[in-house]
Amino acid sequence: MKRRTVLGMALAAPAVAAAGAAIPAAAADKKYTFYHILWSMSDSNAQFHIQSGKAYMEERPDVEIKYIGPENYDPAEHAKFLDTVINAKPDGIAMHISSVDALLPGLKAAKAAGIPFVSVTSHPPLKEDNEKLDGLYLTWVGAEESSVGALMGAELLKTAKPKRVAYLMAHLGHAGQEAIAEGFFKSMPEGVATDKVATGDEPQKAADVLRSYIMANPDVGAIFCITLMNKWVTDVLDELGRTDIVVLTDNESPSSLDCMSEGKCLASFSQQFPIQAPFAYDVLYYYNKTLMYPVKPVVTGPRVINAENHDIFKKAVLTAIGEEEYGKLSPY
Repeated sequence: MKRRTVLGMALAAPAVAAAGAAIPAAAADKKYTFYHILWSMSDSNAQFHIQSGKAYMEERPDVEIKYIGPENYDPAEHAKFLDTVINAKPDGIAMHISSVDALLPGLKAAKAAGIPFVSVTSHPPLKEDNEKLDGLYLTWVGAEESSVGALMGAELLKTAKPKRVAYLMAHLGHAGQEAIAEGFFKSMPEGVATDKVATGDEPQKAADVLRSYIMANPDVGAIFCITLMNKWVTDVLDELGRTDIVVLTDNESPSSLDCMSEGKCLASFSQQFPIQAPFAYDVLYYYNKTLMYPVKPVVTGPRVINAENHDIFKKAVLTAIGEEEYGKLSPY
């Protein structure tokens, strides 16, 4: 698509924007329908998007946002929902690009149908993935995963001087987690040993892997893990009497926030989910009105969560999902 720059925004050629149509007529009277395809309807973080969408629709009565997605994340199922939404011919799609290869056919189909697409939440960090995606979306809104590791490393070094650190992931090769691990390791001072530990998906087996790792590497002073691992990681540390090992975690999930409240996790980081979706919807909204869109990503994270701002994030989570659901999602 040919573009020219106007006041810092990219202006798409009208001939390819909507099957030869110019800027939509009578935009003020039009009801725009956007679909937000969530990676998992059961993920508590998805509720931030849904709740912020409700507020957005109250502020913009000419916009309707529909939320769909698989109950639990699966790349193939996620891609199927994109195919379904394209057939509904909405005015825009917001979606987390969870797997480039799985979603690529759907993204190309959306482009061919003239449906604007915004990548929201995190975005594939690898150059080769972005080359595949070139021209298939307007912009992306979310956390810059390549800077997460350095942020959390700096937070750790404020209070600890570890000789060895470990980053835990279910499986080696996950692009986003590999980028986080790389940034985390690079932030460590010279001489600090670094290990990536593949734990697998099953909690009991993962706990066995961690237990063996710690016994083989007693000098480990910090562990960085994802929110789903929090409880079994801290249980293993309690069992081994290794409360001296600092634990870092991710996102503002009830598990991560309560791990911090219990003094078992030092810090977490936020993608700032409550503000991601409204920015994405604004991109789609103004594109429909003007055919203009941001030419650079709208970066909403990472932002460190520590003792100073913990209560701010907990309040946001409670507002989004309520106390009952919060209690169900916290293992502490």
